[in-house]
Amino acid sequence: MNPKGRSPVDLEPADPATSRRSLIRVAGAAGIVGAAAALVSRPVSAAPAPVPPNETDTALLEQAMLLELTAHDLYRDALVSSTFPAETAQLVEVLAANHEAFGQSIAGVAGLSATGRNETVYDSLSASFSTDFVLAAHQLEQTAVSTHTELLGIYESLQAVELTASILVVEARQATVLADVAGVSDLDIVFGNEQPPVGLAEATA
Repeated sequence: MNPKGRSPVDLEPADPATSRRSLIRVAGAAGIVGAAAALVSRPVSAAPAPVPPNETDTALLEQAMLLELTAHDLYRDALVSSTFPAETAQLVEVLAANHEAFGQSIAGVAGLSATGRNETVYDSLSASFSTDFVLAAHQLEQTAVSTHTELLGIYESLQAVELTASILVVEARQATVLADVAGVSDLDIVFGNEQPPVGLAEATA
């Protein structure tokens, strides 16, 4: 899907996007390239926890990691299989890199290897990433947001909570930018989220 024809300009670094509503203003003022710059993930880190995540937290972290690596694969595959305008390609590159970094950070907290993906999620979205990229990407980001939001109330490890909160903020911003690129004007869609979390039942069974 082509961007809406805005002229990209540099974002002022002193005025970072701090909410989903502010990202709408950023995208409108700066175009896709500027929005991509606002979404570049800073290194995700968490203070060392007194004890490592317990067995339940580790299982949940693994599901979260696989979701992030799945998102990375979907974006990278879209870059290979689709021909995006330069501005859109830059945004997709940023989204792919963010999800890869999030997956690696989660793996580090959980003591896991950052490999694999959630094949169910990948298979459900791979076709639509080729035919209706922006809306499919928005759905993916909303799924990640709802999943991490659910996990915040389950984790016992402070390290897992802090890391998840930092990831959640960025992915909510990403969903907002994608909604704007798609031309969504319904605020219930832009600021709401009807996507269910994934992978939790299997991890806690």
